[in-house]
Amino acid sequence: MNYAMVRRLILKDWYLNRWIIIASVPAGIGALAIVLIGKPIAFMLCIILLCMIIIGVGAQLAMVTTINERKDQTLAFVMSLPVSWREYTAAKILANLILFLIPWLALTAGALGVLLLPGATHGLVPYTAIMSVEMLITTSLIVVAGIITESQAWTTAGIFCSSLGLNVLGYVFAHLRGISRFMWGNEVHWTPTAWTVLLAELLMVPLLLGLTFFIQSRKTDFL
Repeated sequence: MNYAMVRRLILKDWYLNRWIIIASVPAGIGALAIVLIGKPIAFMLCIILLCMIIIGVGAQLAMVTTINERKDQTLAFVMSLPVSWREYTAAKILANLILFLIPWLALTAGALGVLLLPGATHGLVPYTAIMSVEMLITTSLIVVAGIITESQAWTTAGIFCSSLGLNVLGYVFAHLRGISRFMWGNEVHWTPTAWTVLLAELLMVPLLLGLTFFIQSRKTDFL
């Protein structure tokens, strides 16, 4: 593994996306302020805004780091460097994950912190954690589509399906009895249902990344 080259490719992607990453954090913090109103509609509006911000960041990263390289014909130059398909794939996955985790961790920590303030609806903590991880899965799916297909059409379809799926799953999770009955309470309840959903989501991320390496290994042409 050419770690020096992988690091340079990651730094290149950071340079190209640094401003959207930096701007997404204050935008997300502004959305979090809505929760302080203390009403259910305020929480749902905050979730919608956070989803838009986080999914937007993930979509931007996928487009810039994968699709634009082919459109701008810079992929040929990258692949002419002393880098193998494994190193290229690893660099793209790591770059997208590292860059995405900056706003994701900040906004997830902020959301959970706001919900744990005195007087807040503490029962929303498990649901918020579940939806945060779901957004991580959604972004992973978008990035996987970009890396594997290198197609704007397929990646756009992945963004649309992921966004739609996030809304559908958010509705489903909010109506699971083991989650819904405690959501608007004053205490945090990690029920077996909530733990099962959260663990299943966490397993999906390495599964998607492993699938990316497998499909990339079957390619015969990267140009």
